[in-house]
Amino acid sequence: MVLPLLWVLLAVLAAVLGWTTEAAAFYWVSSLMLALWLLAVGAGRVARRSLSAHRSLSVDHIPYDAEASVEVTVANDSPLPVLWLMAKESLPAGLPITGLRGRVGPLAGRASFGFRYTLHGVRRGYYEIGPTVLRMGDLFGLSQKELSAAGANSLTVFPKIVPITHARLPSRRPAGEVRARRRVLEDPTQIVGIRPYQHGDGLRRVHWRATAHTGRLQSKLFEMSSQIENLVVLNLNRSDYPGNPNDAAEAAELAITAAASVTHHMLEQRQRIGLLALARDPASPATGGMIRVSASRRREQLASILSVLGRVELGVAEDLTSVIAREKEQWPWGALVLVITPSFTSETLTSLLSLRSAGFEIHAALPGRGAEAIVAPEALQAVGIPVTSIHSEADIGALGI
Repeated sequence: MVLPLLWVLLAVLAAVLGWTTEAAAFYWVSSLMLALWLLAVGAGRVARRSLSAHRSLSVDHIPYDAEASVEVTVANDSPLPVLWLMAKESLPAGLPITGLRGRVGPLAGRASFGFRYTLHGVRRGYYEIGPTVLRMGDLFGLSQKELSAAGANSLTVFPKIVPITHARLPSRRPAGEVRARRRVLEDPTQIVGIRPYQHGDGLRRVHWRATAHTGRLQSKLFEMSSQIENLVVLNLNRSDYPGNPNDAAEAAELAITAAASVTHHMLEQRQRIGLLALARDPASPATGGMIRVSASRRREQLASILSVLGRVELGVAEDLTSVIAREKEQWPWGALVLVITPSFTSETLTSLLSLRSAGFEIHAALPGRGAEAIVAPEALQAVGIPVTSIHSEADIGALGI
């Protein structure tokens, strides 16, 4: 801003000197300087309207320690050239890059240039790539304009997966799918028909459309299955973690890595698994601090759960005890529930005992070192709830299912 003002003042000074000395040379210098200034301002406004940028990511999510390629193209839609242009990407901290994150140079009319770089996913998380900052000007620096282009793209880095070497979680349940001559469990995700309402059917079973159509209460008829479901309950409520930010972040990363590793192992064993995360999701703030992924063993289930685990962060979320009390009605009988939380309260212990009494298999995993345990792990063991303390990735590898 100083240089353009100084340039105009010098042009005015040259005009004053020309008037006082009656020398035509000063008038010519003043006119030339003002013309160059007006030309620079006009060209800058035209360039600002005609420049655009486009960003292309090879993928929007990558496994831990993988790479994503980014290509940026800057185009000039005007027939007039841009004499000086700098394009630079706004990148988040935590992801190392190789290649060019920007470019400087002239850009001819109706032309374009580009650059590319590679992001290395060495840290789990949800990252916003962009916008692209375009700064343009003339050769004399009289007019400089800056604008943001290409918006922002998101990249999710999945959490690290630690191979689980132990046979299974300490459980009275047989490993793998349950072998039974008769199918005794209903799969609420597979509706195969309807039947008249029977005494004892819950409201969730009622088929309201069929009821409205027939005028009589009708209930859903579910597919019968002998497969027992697994559920990971991940607690990332900030108030349950250590007060020290570093200890809290370390415990949270261990918790997320444990959830990802268990999910991968379960799906490798062809078992159904779902996720209930009490956490902040930067991609979807409207979730209210709770993200749910229904149980499945389909091929895309791993990507669905890892996408959530790649994004979630410590934040304000619902209390673990109240969530268990509300959500347990939707869980199928006999499910294995793995609760990952840094500490337990007496209320949480009571809710887990009620789950076990209702026929669920319960296992607890306590990540981190810094949390003040209100209920000691020994107390959980004493009432028959297996507990695994996770202080490192090696402990996750020995967790097992």
